[in-house]
Amino acid sequence: MSRLRTLLAALLTVALMSGCSSEEDSGGPLPDGQALLRESAAAMKDVTSVGFALTTEGEPAGLPVKAMNGELLRNGDAQGDVTAVQMGLTIEAKFVLVGPDLYFNLAGGYQKTGKSMITSILDPSAILDPERGIPLMLSQATGAKTEAREDGTVRIAASLPGTAVAGLGVKTAQTLQGTVWINEDDKRLTKVLMNLEGGSATLTLADFNANPAIEAPKQ
Repeated sequence: MSRLRTLLAALLTVALMSGCSSEEDSGGPLPDGQALLRESAAAMKDVTSVGFALTTEGEPAGLPVKAMNGELLRNGDAQGDVTAVQMGLTIEAKFVLVGPDLYFNLAGGYQKTGKSMITSILDPSAILDPERGIPLMLSQATGAKTEAREDGTVRIAASLPGTAVAGLGVKTAQTLQGTVWINEDDKRLTKVLMNLEGGSATLTLADFNANPAIEAPKQ
C-alpha cells in the first residue's frame, strides 16, 4: 500500500509540474523588457487617437487631477470629464478642448475660455505627443524587467524619469517606480501605473485610432 501511495504521489507531482510548465510556457519566453519598451515607443508614435482614463489611489503628490477620462486626438482636441483639486476645493467638470478653446460645464451649460485653464493642470494634447507624452516616457524608461503575461499584454516594471511623466500630468523631479502593460501583438501601451509619494496614478488606454469627431458644444 505504501508503494502505491508513493507511486500515486509521484504521478500527481509530475502531472502538476507538467501542467504548470505548459501554462507558463504557452506564450514562449518572455520578451526583453527594454527592447519591448522601445518597440512600444515607436508604435505609440503612430496612434492618431485614443480613449483614456486617469485614476488615482491615495493622495499622490504632484498630481492635482484625481480622475480624468475621455477621448483625445493627436492634434490635442479632447473631450471628457475631470475631477481635480484646486486650493483645497474639489472641482468636477465636463470639458471639450478644440484648438485654442476650452468649453467646460460645471453644473449647467458650457462656458468658453482659453485652454490654459485645463492645460495648466493636465494637457491632454501632451499624452500622444512624441516629444512630451507616452512615446517619450517609454523611450526614457530604464531598468526594465519583464514580469509576466496578462490577457494579451506583457507586464514590465521600470523606472520612469520625472521629466518623462510630466506629459501625463505628474509633476515631479524624482524618478518613479512604475509598471507598464504593453500589448504583445501591436506593441501599444494599454496601461501605466506610477507610484508616487502618498499614492499612485494609473493611466489606461483603449479604442486606438477610432478618431472620434470632437466639436465645440452648443452654448
